[in-house]
Amino acid sequence: MQADRWRAQYLTDLVREDVLEFSRVQEIGAMRLFVEVLRDRVGSPLSLASIARDLAVSPSTLQRYLDILQALFIVFTVQPWHRNIARALLQSPKVYFYDTGMVRGGDGPRLENAVAAMLLKHAHWLCDARGLDASLHYVRTKDGAEVDFALAEQGELTRLVECKWADGHPHRALTRFAQTFPEAEAVQLVHDLRQEQDFEHVSVRRAGPWLAGLSA
Repeated sequence: MQADRWRAQYLTDLVREDVLEFSRVQEIGAMRLFVEVLRDRVGSPLSLASIARDLAVSPSTLQRYLDILQALFIVFTVQPWHRNIARALLQSPKVYFYDTGMVRGGDGPRLENAVAAMLLKHAHWLCDARGLDASLHYVRTKDGAEVDFALAEQGELTRLVECKWADGHPHRALTRFAQTFPEAEAVQLVHDLRQEQDFEHVSVRRAGPWLAGLSA
């Protein structure tokens, strides 16, 4: 496809030209491989140490690459929710692309990436238009229970959002966290959904109309 060819050329130009304006990056091949790895890991907590071993570079080098990609608005990170911000930053972020077409792995990861981008835009609107301290996170416990996204305003969770391609049954972790944070709206967004439903703690909604209703 022409769009795929454009993206491939775009990555090449990004690494060879734009990135070099931000830093004296000598390992152009490693930078390109890092981007390719990120394309396959959208929606998963990012372990720079693990990727560094695979690419035979240091974690600090990959962190520098990640900072450059964020500065160029190629990717953005979503940090885990924790009231103690310093502790949250020590945990693994998740990485998403501003261009959803960069995502590999099928419809599910592309949907999650699209939702992440729209929720981030909504959080920015809350900051810019309403003057709120709004931020986008995800929620994960030590036992592995996870909800894709959590919107926070003024230091409190206001929305819990889980993404599914076709599963209309409430996600177990979403139900669990909805009970833990009863003040937050808990919604499961489904792309291919026959009927919207309201359960005791969770609303199941068609992804498109719900996202269209966000401000921004």
